[in-house]
Amino acid sequence: MKKFLLIVLFAVSLVISNGQAKRYIFMEHVTNSNCGSCAASNPNYYNVIKPYQGNYHHLTIHPKFPYVSCVFYQANKPEQDERVAFLGVSSTPTVIVNGLIKKSASGITKAILDAEMAKTSPIEVIVKETGTTSRSVTVEVKTVGTKPAGTYKVVAAIAEKERNQTTSNGEKVHYDVFRKFLTAATGDAITLADNGSSVNLNYNYTVNSAWVESETYLLVWVQDVTTKEVLNSGNKFDVISKTEDLVPSDVKILYNPVRTNLSVQLNKNLDGGNYLIMNIMGQIVSQGIINTNNNKLEVPVAHYESGMYFLRIESNRQKITKRWIKESYNP
Repeated sequence: MKKFLLIVLFAVSLVISNGQAKRYIFMEHVTNSNCGSCAASNPNYYNVIKPYQGNYHHLTIHPKFPYVSCVFYQANKPEQDERVAFLGVSSTPTVIVNGLIKKSASGITKAILDAEMAKTSPIEVIVKETGTTSRSVTVEVKTVGTKPAGTYKVVAAIAEKERNQTTSNGEKVHYDVFRKFLTAATGDAITLADNGSSVNLNYNYTVNSAWVESETYLLVWVQDVTTKEVLNSGNKFDVISKTEDLVPSDVKILYNPVRTNLSVQLNKNLDGGNYLIMNIMGQIVSQGIINTNNNKLEVPVAHYESGMYFLRIESNRQKITKRWIKESYNP
C-alpha cells in the first residue's frame, strides 16, 4: 500500500508540475474613435472586465472602419491595417480573447472571463522596463511546464495605458491605446525553451512626444502561428511575486475527512488565484477561481466518490498541494 501511495503521489506531482504559470486573459479590442456604436458599447464592456483587473492584458486597435478619420487610426495606419487583417475583424467594436474567442464588445461576459481565468499556461512572459523617454525593455519567456508543440511568434506593442482625449464619438477616456509594434505586426518567430529554461529578448524604443510618457508601456505576448491562440502575455505592471511556494500555515483544510464541503482556511490573501482538485490518478475533477468569504474557500464535494483527493492552490507563481479524504455521504 505504501509503495502504491508513493507511485500515486509521484504521478500527481508530474501532473501538477506542468502548466503552472498564471495565464493572463489577453484581449485585443478593435474599436474606432468616430464610431457611435463603439461609444455606446465600450463603457459596459469596461465595466464587465473591471473586476478582473490585474488578471488581464488589453490592447485597443483602431481600424479604418467604419471611419477612416479616427484619430488613433491616423496615428499609425499601416501597422493597424496589418494587425486587423491578421485578426480577421470587419466590424467594431469587436474583442478577441486569447486569440480564439471573437465577440462583439457587448458579447464579453463574466462567464467567458471566468472560464479563461481558470486556465493556466506552460509559459510566463516577464517584462521589465526602465527609462523615461528612452526605454530599455527586457523580456523573459520562461517555460514552466511541458514545452507545447507548435510554431510560435512573439509580439511586442507599445501602448498608452490611459488616454484622456475627447473624440468625435463622445468617448473621453481611451484605454491601452495601440501606438507602435517593436516586432512585426503579426509577430517575430520564437522557439520556446525547454521546461525550466527561458528565452530572453531585449527591446529599445523612444516615447513619441505625442504620447503621454507616464502612461506609455510595452505589452508582449506569445501566439500560436496556426491557431492564433495566445499562450500568455506580460507587461511592466504585472505583480512579480516571490517565487517561494506557499507554506503549510498559509492554507489549512479545516475538516479532514470531508463529507459535504471542502472547507479551506486561507491565512493569506489568495483571491484571484486558482484551485484544482485532483483524484489519486492525477485527473482534474474540479477547478475554479479563488474568491473567498472571510478568508475561507468552500468547495461542494458531497457528490464526489469516497477516496483520496488532492487540493492544489496556485496564486502569483506560488503554490501548495494538500491531501484530503472524501468520506461517503448518504443524506
